[in-house]
Amino acid sequence: MSASPGEIRRARRVLFAHGLEGSPRGTKARYLATLGAPLRVPDMRGLPLAARVEILEREIAAGNVLLVGSSYGGLAAALVAQRHPDLLVGLVLCAPALCWAEPPNLDPATLAAPVGLPVTVLHGLRDEVVPIAASRAYRDRSGPGVRLLEVDDDHALGGSLDLVGREILSLLAGSAGRR
Repeated sequence: MSASPGEIRRARRVLFAHGLEGSPRGTKARYLATLGAPLRVPDMRGLPLAARVEILEREIAAGNVLLVGSSYGGLAAALVAQRHPDLLVGLVLCAPALCWAEPPNLDPATLAAPVGLPVTVLHGLRDEVVPIAASRAYRDRSGPGVRLLEVDDDHALGGSLDLVGREILSLLAGSAGRR
């Protein structure tokens, strides 16, 4: 059940989609647990994109979720956000693999952030796994509602975890007044 028009939407929890090499006990998941917000990190190790999308869709069904995705999990999160923006209060993508073509998203160039959904993308300038051009193209396709933060970091964004946390907390705080 999602919020009705005009109803204040406050995030019930943060849902984190880890990357292909990540896990529910990975560095980002452990860091996000320290932020103090209710957090859910489903185990998606070894799963293809379609299965990850199904898991995320089940997890957001109650609505009012701040969705965070990293790398391959960021690709799944972007796809879920595009399909179900009404169930989310915001989206944070960390070095999202928006260049990866795989069913059900055969062409990642078709992904764009939903209008009106607050979206922050963080991408390392030294990322050797996912080209930053993929995040720039997503921002450009999506329009002015998407913030792209280009940081002096690599794909893991290990040196930018505090920034990731601040962005999440900012979106959570903003969700209290989002209509």
